[in-house]
Amino acid sequence: MAYHWLTKPRLWLYCSLSMLLALMIACGAAEESPAETGSTTTESASEQAATEQMQEPAGPPPAAQRQPSTGMEGGSSGSTSGTDSMEQAAEAAPAPTAVPQAMEEESMVDARQVDRLEFAITSANNETNRPWAGSRQAYVQYDPTLDYAIGIHPTTSEYVPELAHKWEASDDLSEWTFWLREGIEFHNGWGELTADDFVHTAQILTRPDTRLGTWRYFVGGRNEDGTPLAGPDKYFTKIDDYTFKMTFHGRDGTPATTFDAEFVMSNASSEMGPWSKNFWESAGGEGDLYFCGEDDAACLANLEARESLLDEHGLQGTGSYQYLEREPAQAFIMEKTPGTHWTHNVDLPEGVLPDSPDFQEIRLYWVTEDASRYAALLAGEAHLADLPLDLQKDAAENGMKLFRSQFTANNFFVFFGGMYLSDDERDLAAYDPSVPWAETPWAGQEPPQDRNSPLFQNNGWKVRRAMNKAINREELLDVLYKGIGELMYVGYFHPSHYGWDETWPDRYETEYKYNPDEAEQLLAEAGYGPDNPVKVTVQSYVSPGEAELPQAMEAIATYWQNVGIEVEIEDLSASQVRERYRAREMQNRVWPNIIIYFPLEYGNLTGFTSTFGSSNHYQDNWVNKISADWRNATDFDERDRIAREWGNWAFDNYLTMPLFWFPHTVVGDPSVVESWVYPGSTVPRNGHMHAVRAAYKG
Repeated sequence: MAYHWLTKPRLWLYCSLSMLLALMIACGAAEESPAETGSTTTESASEQAATEQMQEPAGPPPAAQRQPSTGMEGGSSGSTSGTDSMEQAAEAAPAPTAVPQAMEEESMVDARQVDRLEFAITSANNETNRPWAGSRQAYVQYDPTLDYAIGIHPTTSEYVPELAHKWEASDDLSEWTFWLREGIEFHNGWGELTADDFVHTAQILTRPDTRLGTWRYFVGGRNEDGTPLAGPDKYFTKIDDYTFKMTFHGRDGTPATTFDAEFVMSNASSEMGPWSKNFWESAGGEGDLYFCGEDDAACLANLEARESLLDEHGLQGTGSYQYLEREPAQAFIMEKTPGTHWTHNVDLPEGVLPDSPDFQEIRLYWVTEDASRYAALLAGEAHLADLPLDLQKDAAENGMKLFRSQFTANNFFVFFGGMYLSDDERDLAAYDPSVPWAETPWAGQEPPQDRNSPLFQNNGWKVRRAMNKAINREELLDVLYKGIGELMYVGYFHPSHYGWDETWPDRYETEYKYNPDEAEQLLAEAGYGPDNPVKVTVQSYVSPGEAELPQAMEAIATYWQNVGIEVEIEDLSASQVRERYRAREMQNRVWPNIIIYFPLEYGNLTGFTSTFGSSNHYQDNWVNKISADWRNATDFDERDRIAREWGNWAFDNYLTMPLFWFPHTVVGDPSVVESWVYPGSTVPRNGHMHAVRAAYKG
């Protein structure tokens, strides 16, 4: 079925957003509500119901990702390290309550029997069965077919036993030991899960050509030829078939503290979901074939034979769904794993993995345009759809159901490109002082620590401050997120993270809050104006779980244009944006990021800043030094101090453009889907697809 009038999202969606923003900017928000003015206007029943669905309270962040438990067995946590710092960490991470859910009313629609659940999402972000060749977001395709050493509880977000029934950490948190359950079988008869399958999966992640980020935790860094500083014999120790030890490494390739091991080994991260080594090796060839030299023809031929297995058969995991087929450029299809799944034979924490999934098949299919996904949902061709919030409300008014994540797990901020300010030779080569917000006199040197000095408050700083103060966050939050989100004050920091500074919300009022007059003044002080405008290219893209991202960037572009900044929006794929920032090719560009609630160190240090990370969003000499201190600190109070110091540097230096925190929401057809309880704190966001419950009970 064609939906010609709906296939131009900017014509249909962005116009309404732009008009609303224009009216609000020109006229200001109404001072009195209809109720206050005595208006007799009333909402229809459907509008009222939709409003109630949209305004369900946003949930807390996932507590399990605040600090490591360092020891788990049978679903209850307890420190096995014996250190006071870990006890302090536990006290600093109070357990959250789940999001209050709307009361279920008796369905007014007739339930339909559906064997194949059709789920329309934005894109796959690297359509491939070769996980090392895609981004982390590509795991939206693999997640239902994989299980993990550590699970995420859907309503508490605690780390809970899954494939591993127990794990514990060494005193310095560099070595983590895992005990696997016995008798867990891979799909399609590929044998029993053992410790060897975990090292196999880790070797895939650490290939020199990998596009994934977890490899740094295992190997630390690489030699000039791309080989890892710490190979499998260093990061993996097999104790027996069901017990293994992972050793995490720093940038120099030596063992290093990590507070993030549980995240890395869980379905929050998703990358370490093990799949069968026996399957990988069935194509033939001797030895651990994971990467070959360019001139080794025999090795390359054997490796290609193994990689081709994935193209044809997909990853052979242990999940409640297994790979069925891929429709190139269209969809990824899974089928319910036949027989009795391993979860039926073990004692798991209540609610972690429910009984047998309700749907025989799941088809994830790609529809880039928001309006087309919505039209497919209304027509009954899609049963679940990833939609931006403006369409979510409209969908609710049209009888659709909103399935909201249990936690405020999505965060949204914008990066300044070209901030390559360290003395790393790659940064020195990439730095361009003509980039307005990167015009910094101390590039390649130690940054000044006097935040009031002219050296610190340089022209680049003034432009970054101006671009932040030109954004009306409160207005945008209300328009885009309908009251379910909250402001972010420092890029990636949430009040639940250790290192939080209680002064940031108050300081936001003068340092970041919308003030277009001050923004124009700052631009003028930096030497920019009508005859010499700041020029910026916005890298816009779509990604699963991030449907509102293009709308937000259109609105932000409008705010910037209102203060004299010249803006060009470039629509790209998420993988193209990723390739550019990893290659340090973001001069004169900015790009948005919506990501889940990562552990603080993972998000800020290894992900976004410092040369230890792979993203190259921001680097300077001070950040590189403090990140090394942060990674090596095992005392919680010291880590808390360093994190706060880092956060204040990011706040004062306008390192990013922080925007919002909000829960993830999926829209469903209530005649097909009755409920879906999921945490939202996993990289694929719509993880826990085994928990999608059918409306038809048969």
